[in-house]
Amino acid sequence: MDNFNLCSAYRGSNDLERYDCFDVQCDNMYCYTITTDNEICLMQWIVRLFSLTFPNSGKRLKVSMDMIWDQSVDDHSFFIPVTLQFCYEHFCIIYHVSPPQNFPIVSLENFLNHDYVDFFGFQMLYKVRYLRQQYNLVVKNWFDISCQVCLSTPAFLRNHDVSVPLQTLVSVIFSKKYLKPDDILQSNWRLRDLSLDKIMFATLDCFFVYKIANLITFPLPL
Repeated sequence: MDNFNLCSAYRGSNDLERYDCFDVQCDNMYCYTITTDNEICLMQWIVRLFSLTFPNSGKRLKVSMDMIWDQSVDDHSFFIPVTLQFCYEHFCIIYHVSPPQNFPIVSLENFLNHDYVDFFGFQMLYKVRYLRQQYNLVVKNWFDISCQVCLSTPAFLRNHDVSVPLQTLVSVIFSKKYLKPDDILQSNWRLRDLSLDKIMFATLDCFFVYKIANLITFPLPL
């Protein structure tokens, strides 16, 4: 099985609004990514998303989401996600939670609890519980990709465990290997500027979840 050809490139910055722009490519698939530590920028991204998709009209909006914890930090007082990622179609935003106290509660409250927005991801039960317990944020409609794939496609269980990881699922569905360096999560994600590799893999994890969510018919939210 061949590997995906992966690359990323810096496109520019907006110093006033505190965001950077990147192109991320996986073979012939492209994603336009914004990274920011500015909660207003995240809120504006959500507002633009709603203006394009009109979820209030009754049409359901699918969004993939992910959260990364910095595994290089031993201090449990810093057990706060270092990034939040959201992806719609080929647009992704990475919110860099730096410093750790800069968690975007106000921006996320109505977004996560929206009646017509469905959130897809891996290990979603843990993430949903974390958001509720730590920040009183409710994710109203959510789907765990690995569990839902097995529910939607029982034959998938013949060769895979229910807790199949994203990289394995991507390889099975797209017939190409999605490889990540083993130490990608062990390096320091709290640095002011995320490296191109970190941005690329944080984007692709969320991007692939969005792709899978649109390839499979899912049951009702958990």
